[in-house]
Amino acid sequence: MGNSSEAQYDKYVEDGKRFIGRTKELTTLERWFNHPEAPLTIFSITGMGGIGKSSLLSEMLSVSRDRGARAIWMDGRSCGATPSVFMDYLSSTLGLETMDSEAYPRPLSLLRDTSIEKRMVLAVDNYEELALLESWFMEVFVSKLPLRGILVILASRPELASTWRTHPRLHQRFIQMQLQHFTVDEITEYITVAGFLNQGMAGTITRMTDGHPLGLALAVEAADQRRNLPQSEWAELSHMISARLLLELTTPRLHPVVEVLTLLETANQELLSSVLDMTVTKEEYHMLRQMSFIRSGPDGLALHDMARVHLLRDFRQREPHRLQTMRIKIVKLLKPLHEQAGPHERRQIARKMLLLCQESMLQYRKYADVSRDSLFSPLETMRSEDLPVLHSLLQQWCEYSVEPWQAVSYGPFLDELAHRYPEGIVLMRDKLGETIAMFITILVHRESSELLLKYFPNEMYECFTPQELENDPDQSDTHFALLAAARDDVPGYTREELVGYMALDRLSLLGDGARAMLVATNPHLKLFLQSIGFQMRRTRTRVCDRFEDQADILDLDLRSGQFGEWVMSLLDPESTEDRIQPETTEVDGVIWTEQDVRKMLGNLRSPGELHEYAGRVRGVRDGIQLQLYVMDLLEGRVHGLSPQDQMLLYAAYWTHAGNPTAAAQTCSMSRATFYRHLRTALTRLARIL
Repeated sequence: MGNSSEAQYDKYVEDGKRFIGRTKELTTLERWFNHPEAPLTIFSITGMGGIGKSSLLSEMLSVSRDRGARAIWMDGRSCGATPSVFMDYLSSTLGLETMDSEAYPRPLSLLRDTSIEKRMVLAVDNYEELALLESWFMEVFVSKLPLRGILVILASRPELASTWRTHPRLHQRFIQMQLQHFTVDEITEYITVAGFLNQGMAGTITRMTDGHPLGLALAVEAADQRRNLPQSEWAELSHMISARLLLELTTPRLHPVVEVLTLLETANQELLSSVLDMTVTKEEYHMLRQMSFIRSGPDGLALHDMARVHLLRDFRQREPHRLQTMRIKIVKLLKPLHEQAGPHERRQIARKMLLLCQESMLQYRKYADVSRDSLFSPLETMRSEDLPVLHSLLQQWCEYSVEPWQAVSYGPFLDELAHRYPEGIVLMRDKLGETIAMFITILVHRESSELLLKYFPNEMYECFTPQELENDPDQSDTHFALLAAARDDVPGYTREELVGYMALDRLSLLGDGARAMLVATNPHLKLFLQSIGFQMRRTRTRVCDRFEDQADILDLDLRSGQFGEWVMSLLDPESTEDRIQPETTEVDGVIWTEQDVRKMLGNLRSPGELHEYAGRVRGVRDGIQLQLYVMDLLEGRVHGLSPQDQMLLYAAYWTHAGNPTAAAQTCSMSRATFYRHLRTALTRLARIL
């Protein structure tokens, strides 16, 4: 919505939105389009919440389309945590661009077909959500793009890692755009566009909003509607957006829709209608899109983060019981969508579900407290200049978390991890940009396990088999949580609240069908994790103990697609139908659980071990007969199992027994997908038995 020309201004009035300023950034975009060679370039748009990153991104895409370029928008929250999920999402997005064309049967070929004449602008909003993929995104994805005709725009709250600025091949192609509050001239221009504000009101808005774009938009919108708002409501709109103010800006019939949006990151017209048991009309949906505190994207509408926090607080205080009922209803609607979603959609739905059950994690708060609403920026990957502060945080953590002899290895480990896998270290910053907390979690595979075994061999041998430590990076599905460290002197927040904020963020990684594992000695941590579904078992040795605190292994395994059941068990523990229950089948009084079938198949090559199961199957006398019968089922000589179930079970328990990675490869599946389908096959086999 920049006003560099009369034509542009007219277009934005037609769209019903105002776009002011950002002249420097838009000029940089125009300069790229005017460059005769159109070199591969990366724009990094950063700034605090409400500063206008998404609005500028949208405007840049609009300008790009006007200049004849293909303009692609992606949401980092939907891109997944692995390269394959990211590429699936990108392919789907590019596919929408080529629906009416037969020239590109493979959407990804669009990337290779760019040139000076056929340019492409690829924009990623919420790029900070790709923290686990940053090294791959930079070194593999961006480095393989054509050197002509592509502009990559990355919008995020925190600045990108310093490696972008020092990269030997990309640093000259990297342009930073750190957005600031509007200047006095831009504020005046914004208010002037409204046209009918009296001078006194305009002066009040200028003084009180401090040039914060979201606060300015809300203030002008309220003045547009000539609401009789008290002077106190205008104060510090850039930092404290009142829920009451936001509700007064919305017509009464839209209040229920706004309430739903307070509980969901994004929602389209269909989902809103389903939750409310009423039709949200196109007119109402369009009215919502015009509100300055509501963003519109490919996945639907979303409240601005700051607006959402204040609305949620207001809803919680007014009607806590109705709020909980609505949460449960939404999760029940999202659960089947999560199970049926493609890889790039699954994590986005998982985030929505996890946020809905946040207040169900409050039983034990002495280690991690997720009760506080927060306006902190999302966690971001560390930068090299953060290392001194991270070492200080680590030293504090060691003093209360490990014995002195154990603490010796943590410093060198942090240095090496920061060098080799910086994406494994995410951190929180306060409003001044200072680091206040960090969380270390590492995706376990053949390469990262070398580092972990070097510094923490006891923990690795307690948690993983040698086969699991040798997984290929592309097939890794287990996150090893090493530590969460936070300062205890952050105004307004306890250390436990900072740790809780980070833990909630990291749990969203499990939505892709993954497993989290750690070794814990802190009894409060154990209670917290067990209260949200982690399973605990003792370590085989005592070498990981801390003084009198015994070490235990805790893990949450959602690789079989149980994320929805897990969330429901947290949100609605009284509901037995939605708890995580093992699948069982009963025939003639004999109950086969999924675990029974797993154990039986695990002994498939040993008829002697199968003998104890023989009496549970009709017409089978001993282990040899049971082995023959099961092999007939797996090889299709006896009808009952589908071809896919035969393939999955035969690969998992015969040809590649004990090697799930090879079994998944044989079935041409990722390990997460393989586990999900394997569980279904085991349930069906239980019914047959």
